[in-house]
Amino acid sequence: MKSLEIYKRLLLKINKNDSNDGINIPISHFVLLFNTEAIRWLGEKLSKEGDNIKLDQLDTMLETDVKLTLVKKYDDSVEFQLPDNFYRHASSFCIVDKGDCKGIKIFNFDKKSLGLTSTLADDFSGPQFDFEETPILITKKKMKIFFDDFKIQKVFLTYYRMPTAIDIAGYITIDGSASTDIDSDLVPDSIDEILNRVAVEVNRQYQDNESVALRKDAINTEP
Repeated sequence: MKSLEIYKRLLLKINKNDSNDGINIPISHFVLLFNTEAIRWLGEKLSKEGDNIKLDQLDTMLETDVKLTLVKKYDDSVEFQLPDNFYRHASSFCIVDKGDCKGIKIFNFDKKSLGLTSTLADDFSGPQFDFEETPILITKKKMKIFFDDFKIQKVFLTYYRMPTAIDIAGYITIDGSASTDIDSDLVPDSIDEILNRVAVEVNRQYQDNESVALRKDAINTEP
């Protein structure tokens, strides 16, 4: 959807009609709010995944089986570069070799750093060639994959990407450059949900408490 159209839709949400008689948010401010709320919206949607809520809206945000680039090798792990637009790990696997066994697929499981030491020390929860699984740690745009008696040859990642940051031509950005037209790659339903969040922030700034409450109710009833 065109970013200028998204901006006009916001004006319709926060005013009875698209005019300057009511709240008129500057385009530069709108762009910043929309991009911020888009990331927050994505995080909220993914947090509902464990509740078995359908994530059809996010199908276009899923990048599948992307081959990662090697960064560095350690004694017990290999570090790979995550894509620039990486947001959250969905699944991943390695292609590994062990002795005469070549090209074996091993699945990765994401392990938070707090419990990583105990995981690696446990013979049953650390790297397991026989059970075809191994722990990983994701931090600072890197994926670290642990191994013991096998060699990691390739890694493929399926992940949720960041929403494309929109922009609208016609103003000067913080770094002094001219803004350009960059349209959203989200589906219309997702854009509308994000606009509800933007409207809450705009109405809060203008102290329109009634509109804030109505928008929050709409957000709370989202699937």
